[in-house]
Amino acid sequence: MTPENVTTEGIKKTAEAKGITKIVVASRGGKSAMRLAEAVGKKIQVISVSEFSYSADIKKKMKKLKMAPVENADLVIQDHREMNETLLKFRPGVKAALEVAAIAKQMELVEGQFIAVAGGKKGIDTAMVMDTARTVAELVSDTVKQLTA
Repeated sequence: MTPENVTTEGIKKTAEAKGITKIVVASRGGKSAMRLAEAVGKKIQVISVSEFSYSADIKKKMKKLKMAPVENADLVIQDHREMNETLLKFRPGVKAALEVAAIAKQMELVEGQFIAVAGGKKGIDTAMVMDTARTVAELVSDTVKQLTA
């Protein structure tokens, strides 16, 4: 997606145009994921991923929005120093979006095309259309081999 499309409306339009039914969001506290879920509607499931726990109130609101919360997630890219540092050079949102995409795939929450989203204090700043044609293990292994070769 182009930078000008990294808005809730742009993400929704991209998902609809490509027939994408799932969006995975890196959301520390869940609020940005809930805003996105409200914006895209119930035809597109939002999966909110955090390395922390969501509050009971947030989980209740997520349930009403038919979201899939993933709490206390193990950050699979974080453990690979070379990959982590390389992705952070692009921008933290790229690393976070790839991280939650890998987590969602490992947990079998996504299949085929989906959108991975991340951002910071100012809101969503990264959205990538992903595809599960290769396994996370293959992607991580191949990338780490390329970075260390």
